[in-house]
Amino acid sequence: MQLILSPAQMRALEERAFSLGVSSLLLMEEAARGAFGVLEERLGGLGGRSLLFLIGPGNNGGDGLAMARMAHLSGAKAQAILAEEPKSPEARMNLDHARALGVRVSLWAPDTPLDEKTDAVVDALFGTGFRGGLPQRLVPLAEGINALGAPVFAIDAPSGLDSATGAMENTALRASCTLALGHLKTGLCLSPHQAYIGERVRVSLSLPKAAYQVFEELGEAPLTALEPCDLAPRLPSRPRHIHKGQAGRVLLYAGSLGMAGAAAMAAKAALRAGAGLVYILCPGEIIPVLQTLVPGAICLDIKRAMNDLPAYDAFAAGCGLGQRAEAWRHLSLLYRADIPSVLDADALNLLARQPLALGPKTILTPHPGEAARLMDSSVDDILKDPLAAARRLQGRYGGVMVLKGAVSVIDDGAARALNTIGSPALAKGGSGDALTGVLAALLASKSAGSAFETARTACLWLGMAGRAAEKRFGDRGALTGEVIDCLPEASGEVSC
Repeated sequence: MQLILSPAQMRALEERAFSLGVSSLLLMEEAARGAFGVLEERLGGLGGRSLLFLIGPGNNGGDGLAMARMAHLSGAKAQAILAEEPKSPEARMNLDHARALGVRVSLWAPDTPLDEKTDAVVDALFGTGFRGGLPQRLVPLAEGINALGAPVFAIDAPSGLDSATGAMENTALRASCTLALGHLKTGLCLSPHQAYIGERVRVSLSLPKAAYQVFEELGEAPLTALEPCDLAPRLPSRPRHIHKGQAGRVLLYAGSLGMAGAAAMAAKAALRAGAGLVYILCPGEIIPVLQTLVPGAICLDIKRAMNDLPAYDAFAAGCGLGQRAEAWRHLSLLYRADIPSVLDADALNLLARQPLALGPKTILTPHPGEAARLMDSSVDDILKDPLAAARRLQGRYGGVMVLKGAVSVIDDGAARALNTIGSPALAKGGSGDALTGVLAALLASKSAGSAFETARTACLWLGMAGRAAEKRFGDRGALTGEVIDCLPEASGEVSC
């Protein structure tokens, strides 16, 4: 599990570390050394390479100057362009050191030529303190660098991007790799401008454990994100003598004429995720389709089953349900706040029109469009600040909110987390249904932890299955059914 910090939290952490005796200059050196190692590894060595370092006035520029010096000593042709003269003492010391060693240093001007033979660019113009738009005088520099086509390695954040929110007002340098010093920042994860961030790589820093107590004192718990190695220990254990009645019973209210596939996806995912029994409540006319698609599920005509429901441990509803008045009537009768539940898709659309009192054991899984309907707002409002949107949604409806996206926000009103593990293979109809099935299976197991932790585990698991399917079938060609079939593979041991 890793921490994801806001820029303000990272500054507070560093200041506490400095107060405990950590040297700011040595920490800059360590950060530069770590980032330099990534640069060297990605380029396959630096000897003879032409490298351009874009240097800002603050400590981000100091990191870049230290890297330029290391590149020069490694035999690279290192050139540093200053946006302006460095202001921080550490950056000025690194500038003097680089110049003394013979690194070419110049001050940016609009007529400064950019070498088209540059092998890579290091963006150290602006770091986590950047807000607003890129200064107009630097826009031509950003546009020139983006036009070069050389790989860009951004230190902490691509210049022009707000590392707190991920917002971009005018333009930014387009990074192929962003090197987050110490910890990932919130904006890197939640930004809608991921094409400007590229691959996110965390560069570790040696910060004393005592420095992390600053978050308790501030009353600001950092966001956390699970990593692949966290999955296996979080999955419920299964004794060798277990039988289907002990593996969890899921009651799934889903499907309608023309949308039977959504119900099938959710049921199949629940079974793949370990549910012993899956009951599908659905209109009678789609039962033959479902029994063909998911022979391991038990299909019940909703009209006949309402008066004689089977025993179940978890309830899920919404996948392909439709928004008929009858669907709402059945849903309102089936939902119980004391039973672990998942509401998705049309259950959320119905909920937006006729709110229910939801309990803490209920998980809601809206995508931005469904979230906008639940909040009577626009999708843009949701995407502008997903953290705030998830908190507002949770405050209005209760339960555990999973605001889905390339990075999902999980919020139970007290704690918040992100899921950063995913794949383009999940950008396909049925992925939300698959998540509903995985959630329901974990809830039914009774041993996956709280609803909040269950939500985190399910999001991670599906994300890893998406990655496994991407490897097999490609990021375009993988079908949701194939992602579901990769759940067992994704659940295997992964080392950190």
